Amino acid sequence: MITSRTIFQKAGETVRKAAQWGVSLAALFLPRLLFAQTPCPDGRICNPIKFPNFISFALELVNVVIQYGALLIVVFIVFAGFKFVTAQGNSEKVSEAKKMLTWIIVGAFVLLGVYVIKAAICGTIEQLGVQDACKTTSQ
Repeated sequence: MITSRTIFQKAGETVRKAAQWGVSLAALFLPRLLFAQTPCPDGRICNPIKFPNFISFALELVNVVIQYGALLIVVFIVFAGFKFVTAQGNSEKVSEAKKMLTWIIVGAFVLLGVYVIKAAICGTIEQLGVQDACKTTSQ
């Protein structure tokens, strides 16, 4: 007999496997994001990271975190909805799903705050007259 507990266990295993795949893919593609493809001339020490300075690297990292965070928020909202549906009126499981949804919303606001703070800092720097301070262009 399939119970809601076995459904949750299978869903938890699926989320765990998806997270493992995400980490594996990030480990595969992160070096491509970071390291340049141009060879270094003989006798010189070159920057192995494709960004010209730390600020552009940090800005690109923040952009990637915001994009992946937004994707994770959508996935976890769907998962919380799944928990609501499979609760079937059980008050303990409904309260667990509400708690999960509450923390998802808190995480979404934190992510939105990161984006707003980044935009405010970049806007202020550009108003001060520094051109291309928040551009994430590579070398």
